[in-house]
Amino acid sequence: MKRSAWAITAVLVGLALVAAWFFGLDARHAVVLVGAAAAAGIANGVLDAVDVPRIVLPRLPEPERGLADLQALEFSLASAEPGARAVLELHALALSVAVARPGAPRSEALDAFLAKTQPPAMTHREFQLLGAELERIVLSPVPEPTPSQEAP
Repeated sequence: MKRSAWAITAVLVGLALVAAWFFGLDARHAVVLVGAAAAAGIANGVLDAVDVPRIVLPRLPEPERGLADLQALEFSLASAEPGARAVLELHALALSVAVARPGAPRSEALDAFLAKTQPPAMTHREFQLLGAELERIVLSPVPEPTPSQEAP
């Protein structure tokens, strides 16, 4: 046991002695209380010395898009103006594309759309233009990383 574990054990035993005196316990009960405090302190020291690797849980799987999600998105796009759900879906898609391809050239409209936490209402034309730009970014070839000059 470490030195700090012995200090904790001594503090627990001291508290047990003070509690036995304060509550006026008879000798037999006081011995049990002090023994329990000593056992708790020693158990604390032993458990502190045990090194167990923590279990790393796997990430939760991405939820699959169900038919209800697709129908709601289709309904949102079929109205006179794209609904909030369609705009939020496009915003989430644009954020993921921006993270995946940080060096890809983007238009000012896409940068302004990404900068807003709450995307504004859009027309079908704006929606289609942003969708086409995202498609262009995704389909563009990824540049090969150049080797570092510092590598031997």
